[in-house]
Amino acid sequence: MPHSSGGGSHGGGSHGGSHSHRGGSGSSRRVRNAPFPGARRYLYYQDHKPVFVYANYDVTKKKSPLRFLLLLFYVPFFVLGFIGIAFHTVEKPSRINADYDDKIVVSDTTGVLGDTDRMIRAMEDFRDETGITPSVMTVSNSYWQKNYTNLENYAYELYVNAFEDECHWLIVYSSGDKGEFDDWYWEGMQGDDTDPIITAAQADKFTKALQKEFLKKDTGRADAIAAAFEEVTLGIMKSRFNGSMLAASLFILIFCGIHAFLMLDIHPKRDKALQSAVLCDEDVVRQEQCDYCGGVYVVGHHLNCPHCQAPVKAHDYTVDEDGRVTGILN
Repeated sequence: MPHSSGGGSHGGGSHGGSHSHRGGSGSSRRVRNAPFPGARRYLYYQDHKPVFVYANYDVTKKKSPLRFLLLLFYVPFFVLGFIGIAFHTVEKPSRINADYDDKIVVSDTTGVLGDTDRMIRAMEDFRDETGITPSVMTVSNSYWQKNYTNLENYAYELYVNAFEDECHWLIVYSSGDKGEFDDWYWEGMQGDDTDPIITAAQADKFTKALQKEFLKKDTGRADAIAAAFEEVTLGIMKSRFNGSMLAASLFILIFCGIHAFLMLDIHPKRDKALQSAVLCDEDVVRQEQCDYCGGVYVVGHHLNCPHCQAPVKAHDYTVDEDGRVTGILN
């Protein structure tokens, strides 16, 4: 369905259009530095110091390489992201070659346009360049204000009643009756098939140009419309950088990369260190320094220093039914 490409008024400035744009959960196996429900505490050593981690699985067991099969789930998303960057970041619009009635319509019911020769030439040039047919209609404020809340709604109805396709760009100009204050409004209405060419940026360019021309006191209405079409026609079919597509593609790649990293729990350095980890009860917190190498170790888990293998100081312990140290007596 057609939609606004932008508009403006004598006192309210211009406004943009209503363009549409076509175009994680964590792993169940977790390792954290702080306690969480269902986790047990493990101890390993790094840089001659003890490191405590909490995990809800046996971290000493080597992870199955089959988990990398999960990467197959992410392949389509990575492909989609790379395709977006490779083929859609820079786009060259294609001319519309649809089979439709491309006759330019100019309906000046209020007689405000004046000489339309330049305007029609500019609209023909635009049509030849893009395949989009511009048309212009005028109306009095009193006519549409009786039945419509705004000119955009009226312009929409004008479009759907006048054209059976989605390849037109209708400009509706409204003004007060003769003798009244020059209280004018205008609205652009474009068909959906024009969106790849009349993008939000191009529509905004046209809107600003036309609003600027309408505000010139010495410029007729038809010449103002002609000047706006002449300006937008110059570059509308040139290749353009699609920043939104680049941002969306990068978002897909970054999001999927982070999600895959978290789901696969890829930490090579930590995984290697965890293979030597041991379960460590929460009550075991006493640490001592080795007399031989100066490394720090947790009392109750070693007969030899985990850093240099020298004998450690003797202590008396309390143990649980599985033989794990639960307390140090001296």
